[in-house]
Amino acid sequence: MPELVFFRRGEEVLRVGVERARLVLGRGDACDVAIPDPEVSRQQVALAWDGQRCLVEDLSGKGTVVAGQRLERGELADGADLELGPWRAVFRVNTRGDAEPDTEVGAHTTAVRGPDARTGRWLPAQVRVRQGLSESVHRMTGDSFTVGKDPGCDLVLAQDRFISGRHMKVTRRDSAFQVMDLRSTNGTWVGPVRVHEAEVALPTTLRVGETELVLEAVPAQRKETSFHGIIGNDPSVRRIAELIERVAPSTAAVTILGESGTGKELVAQALHACSPRADRTLIPVNCAAISKELIESELFGHEKGAFTGAVNARKGAFEEADGSTLFLDEIGELPLDVQAKLLRALESGEIKRVGASRPLHVDVRVVAATNVDLLTAAREGRFREDLYYRLCVIPLHLPPLRSRRGDIVALAEHFLRLFAPRGQSVTFTPAAAERLQQHAWPGNIRELRNVVHRGMLLRKGAAVDAGDVSFDQELNRETGVVVPGLLPGMTLEQMMEKLERQIVEAALRRCNNNRERVARELGVARSTLFKRLKDWGLTRQDEQE
Repeated sequence: MPELVFFRRGEEVLRVGVERARLVLGRGDACDVAIPDPEVSRQQVALAWDGQRCLVEDLSGKGTVVAGQRLERGELADGADLELGPWRAVFRVNTRGDAEPDTEVGAHTTAVRGPDARTGRWLPAQVRVRQGLSESVHRMTGDSFTVGKDPGCDLVLAQDRFISGRHMKVTRRDSAFQVMDLRSTNGTWVGPVRVHEAEVALPTTLRVGETELVLEAVPAQRKETSFHGIIGNDPSVRRIAELIERVAPSTAAVTILGESGTGKELVAQALHACSPRADRTLIPVNCAAISKELIESELFGHEKGAFTGAVNARKGAFEEADGSTLFLDEIGELPLDVQAKLLRALESGEIKRVGASRPLHVDVRVVAATNVDLLTAAREGRFREDLYYRLCVIPLHLPPLRSRRGDIVALAEHFLRLFAPRGQSVTFTPAAAERLQQHAWPGNIRELRNVVHRGMLLRKGAAVDAGDVSFDQELNRETGVVVPGLLPGMTLEQMMEKLERQIVEAALRRCNNNRERVARELGVARSTLFKRLKDWGLTRQDEQE
C-alpha cells in the first residue's frame, strides 16, 4: 500500500497510508493530517491516488515544493518528497512487508506506528505527568485509562484550565497503545501534530492543554556493574577488577597510580576486601596530611619520653595493621629519611618505635597510592629508587574519568541515588546526561560526585536538567573582589588603588573588622594597613586621634 512517511529534523515521526481518493494535508483541524506550523497553510496540499499514480494539487495558492520544485499540480513520483515547513513527507509506493499492520487514515483518524510496535510483546507501562515544575508518575494497571477534569476519569487533571472534562482515552493494544481524543476543545497532540486517534509505541509524549503525558515503559531495576563499590563497565575498569582478584590473595606490595579523584582509596579497600586479611580492619595513613616531625611516630609509634610531648607510649600504624593491610596514601609526599625506615620495614618485616631499643616484628601487607610519577621522582632524587621497586611489585594504573566516558552516566546516576531524598526517585534529563558526558572532568570522579550533589540541590523539578549542572570552572567564586572595568579617563594607578580598596574591604568583612587579622592575612604591616584605611576614610574617630 502506498504511504507518506513524515520526517521532522531528520527523524521519522509519522506514517500515513495513501489509499483514499483524496487526502488533504494542512494546518487546519479539518485536514486529514494536521500539521500545526505557521509555515503551512490551513489547507496546503491534496493527494489523489487512482490505484496507479498519485497526483498532487496545491491548495495554498502559493505552490507546494515537491522534489525541490514549487508546483501547483503534478504527479508525485515514488521517493519524491513534499516540503511542509520543518516537515518533509516522502511518498513511497511499496515499502513494508505484509506482516506489518497497515496504517489507516479515516475522516479524522491518523495512526502512528512507533519503532517498537512490531515486537508483539506486552510491556508494563506508566504515565509520567508533567505540569509546570511538578512531575508525578502513575502506573498503568488496566487495559485503558481516561484523562480529563471530571472526577470520574482515571487520571484527573483538574488544575489545567485547557483540558476538557473527558479529554482523551489511552487503550493498550499488545505492545502499542491507542490514543483517542474524546472530542476535546483544545485537542490531543503528539509532538506538533494534533491527532484524533493514533497508535503509538513507548515512549511517546502526548500534550493535552498545558500538561505533558509521557507514556513509557516501567523502568527495570538496574543492576549496577559494581565490584566492591567500583562502578563501571569500561574495559580498563574490568581489567582493574581482574587484577585485584588475582593479586589480592598474595602479600605482595601494591602501588595504585592515578590522578587525584580517580578512586585510589576505593581500589585499596577492594584489595583488602578480596584478601585473606578481610576480617581485620584496613588501616589508612595519609602521608601528606602529617607533619614531617610526626610522620615517623605515626607510622612506627614511639616510647614514653621519646620526644617532647610523648607522655605515653603509642603504637604506630604498622603495629595497628599487624595481620591486616596498611594503606599509605600520597606515598610520594613521604620525607626521604622516613623512606629509608619504610624500606627496612618492607624488606625485613621489622619496625622500631621512636626511642625504642628493640625492633618489633609485624605481619603487614602494604598498599600505597600516589598521583605522583614515582619513577620520574626516583630518577630526579626526590624518591628512593630502591623503595620504588619495593613498593611497585604490582602497579595498578587507574584511568582518568575522561578516558572512560561510557561510565560517566552510570557513575552520575549512582551518586544521584546516593544523594536523593529518601522515598524520591530523581533522574537526569537527556540534556543533562549529554552535558555531563561532554565535560573534560579534570577532577575525575570526585568532581563528578560534587557536580551531581550540586545539581541535586539546585534542581527545580523531579529531574536534574542541563541548567542544574554546573562545573567549578564556570562558577563565579564568591571572593568578594570584583575586578573593575576599564573606565574612560581612569589611569592604571587609579584602577589598582580601586582594586586594592576592594580587596581590603572584602578582607575586613571576612575577618569581622579585625585589623590585625586582616594585616596578617594580606601580608602587610599593621601600620601600612591603618594608613590605607585612614586615606580611604575607613577609620573611626578614636583611631584617627
